Formats: sequence, C-alpha cells, structure tokens
Amino acid sequence: MFKRKILKNKKLFWLLIIYALSNIFLYNNNFYHNFLKPLFWISFLIIFYYQNSKWLKKKEINITLIISIAFFIIYFFSGFIFGFNKSPYDHTLISILKNLGKVILPIVGLEIIRYKLIKSNQNYFGFRALITIIIIVSEINFKALFLSHNIIFLHYLFSIIIPIIAKNILFTYLSLNSHYDIPIIIKFFDEVPKFLLPIIPYSNWFTLGAFALIKVLIIYYLFKYFIFKPKTIKHVTKLSKILYPTTIMAAIILVLFMLGFFNYQPIAILSNSMNPTFKRGDVVIYKNTENILPGDIIVFKYESQIIVHRVVSVSEYYVTRGDANNTVDYMKIKKEDIKGVYQFHIKYLGYPAIWLNEFFTKEN
Repeated sequence: MFKRKILKNKKLFWLLIIYALSNIFLYNNNFYHNFLKPLFWISFLIIFYYQNSKWLKKKEINITLIISIAFFIIYFFSGFIFGFNKSPYDHTLISILKNLGKVILPIVGLEIIRYKLIKSNQNYFGFRALITIIIIVSEINFKALFLSHNIIFLHYLFSIIIPIIAKNILFTYLSLNSHYDIPIIIKFFDEVPKFLLPIIPYSNWFTLGAFALIKVLIIYYLFKYFIFKPKTIKHVTKLSKILYPTTIMAAIILVLFMLGFFNYQPIAILSNSMNPTFKRGDVVIYKNTENILPGDIIVFKYESQIIVHRVVSVSEYYVTRGDANNTVDYMKIKKEDIKGVYQFHIKYLGYPAIWLNEFFTKEN
C-alpha cells in the first residue's frame, strides 16, 4: 500500500527532494535565488493550475484570515513596547515585486506539494513525517548554522530553527485536516509584510522565537478544538468578533502614536535642510533620550517651530546645523527644548501631512 501511494506521486516526491537539495547547496547563491528558484516555482504552478483549475474554498479560510490579521496586528504594535527598526529591504516598486516573487512562489508551491503528498498517504505517519522533515531541511540555511560560534548558534537555533520545525509540524497537521489554502494564508502573513512595511518592530532572538512558538501553539489549539470539530464548526463565525475590537484597539494605538504618547514618535519633514540624510516629505522617527552627543540628529522646538538638525557641539547650549547648510544655526538650544534623537526615517510618508499643512496655511 505504502509503495503504491509513493509511486502514485513519485514526480512530486522527487521534485521536493530536488528542491530541498538545491536549497541546501545553493542557499546563498544569488543566481539561484534570483532566477532559477522563481523559474522553478513558476513552471510548477503553471502546470498545477492547468491540472487543477478549481481551488477549494472553505469556511475555515475566513477564520484563518482573521487569526492571521490579529497576529500581524499584535506583532506590529509590539514595536510600541520594544521599539521600531527601519526595514532592511529596499522599498522601490521593482525591489518589492522581486522580493515578493522570491517569497510567495515557494510558499504556494511547497504547500501544494505538501498537501498533495500527505493527502495521498494520510494513513501513513512515517511518510507524513518524512515529507515534513524534507521541507524543514529545505528552509534551513545550514551554512549560517555551521559557521556560527556557540552563542550565535544557540540564538539561531531558538529564533530560526525551532520555529521552522514547529511551523512545519503545524502546517502538516493543517494540510492533513483541511486544505493547502490554510497554511498558505498563515505563511503569507508571516513572510510578506516585512517586505512591504517601511518600519518593523525590534525583536531580539528570544522574542522572535517565543512569539513564533506561542503563535504556533495558539493556532493549533484554535483549529483542533474550535474549527475542525464538527459540533462547533457552525459557531466558528463568532470568532470574527475578535477582528472588530482588535481593529479598534489598533486604530487607537496608532492615533496615540501619532500624538506622541509613546517613546518613539514621528514627524514630517518640511524642508530639505538635512539633504541628503533625509528630504522634504520624509517622516523621521525619533526617540526620547537623555544622552545626546555631537553628531546626533535631534528634534527640537524653537519658538513655534519643530526643527530636525544635527548637533555640531555641546557646551552651555546645543549648537546645530542642517547637513545641507553651510553655517551653524543661530538658535541657542537648551536641553529642555529637545524632544528626541533621530532613529531612522521613512521616505515620502510625510507628504500627506505637508499638503494638509499647506492647505490650511493658505486658507488662513
């Protein structure tokens, strides 16, 4: 029975083996990631689409979306507690499309292969375990793992390896009991936002690993005891009520952030005096801090203006200058005038605030 089932899907099985081996030996190869890997998955998905034109739609998809959105909101707003970092990814349109292609294609392709192989051998635990292990191996960067020293190895193990193992066990369970749509949606919200968001919450190795494991356990619990149970499936839609208070809470926190109630605060840049560090229309994120040194970029209030310039020297007063200016500022800035120190900036995000300011200024 087992052999017959493997032979039935041997093409998919060997396709998965080839992909896993390619990822092990070519994980850090740019040509592989930029061209061969996308071409591999595009070809697979085109063939799959023509052979399986109907995509299954289930009630579970709605609740999966709600759960994924709720976890994404929790993740993003954790930045108000731990702080934000500027995203390391380029946010030009071409770069976003390239990065999304590299991520989305393997997500969809791998989950389809997982579902097809597991469903055809759903009564055989050993085969399910083998498929899960192969997918886990395909997602681990072994070069980074073996070249790291002991402390980095432990950090990498807890923040990357263990979550990969836990997530793949969860996705195998979901594929066995439902459809490939469910893991795809969860993985989409895990991976895609980091390429779209200009800022991402700060996370150290411990919080990354802990959040991932807690998320896996909660999703497993919800699906096992609330969604997959026939007697309670009709009540699943009630969980949609989670979305409304969560959305309202997120909106309130966002407003408080914009009003400056948190340690990290934003400000729209109105001039080009700090060009090329940042320009008019950018949004600067600054942080309240006591320790200010020459070279720091500070946000300070002078009369009715909020100015963002670099500290040149510190004595009785703080002497500042815009990076684009030839002379230092004439203002004498005291410590109590300083609102915070520049952390990073987000391009173009401040233009709506500038346009509104100019509109109301002209009206007056």
